[in-house]
Amino acid sequence: MWVTLGVPNLREDPRLKGPSPAMYVCVCRAVTENEVHDCIASGARSARQIRDTTGAGGDCASCVRRICAILKRSEELVPTV
Repeated sequence: MWVTLGVPNLREDPRLKGPSPAMYVCVCRAVTENEVHDCIASGARSARQIRDTTGAGGDCASCVRRICAILKRSEELVPTV
C-alpha cells in the first residue's frame, strides 16, 4: 500500500488491476472510503469536516465511528517531527 501525505492511497497500489473497488463508508449518501481519504488528504481532521464536505454522517450517523477510525489511522501514519 502506498502512503501519500500520510494517507493510504489504495488506488496507486501496483498490485491492483484497475481502480480499487469502492468500499462504502456511508450508505445513506453513497460516500466511499476513497472519498474520505481524499478529504483527509485535503486537510479534513474531524468527522464534522468530512460530513460538511461529503455529507457522510449527516443522516443516520451510523458511519461516524467508521469515519473516526479512518481519521485515527491517518493520524497514526503521519510522521511526527
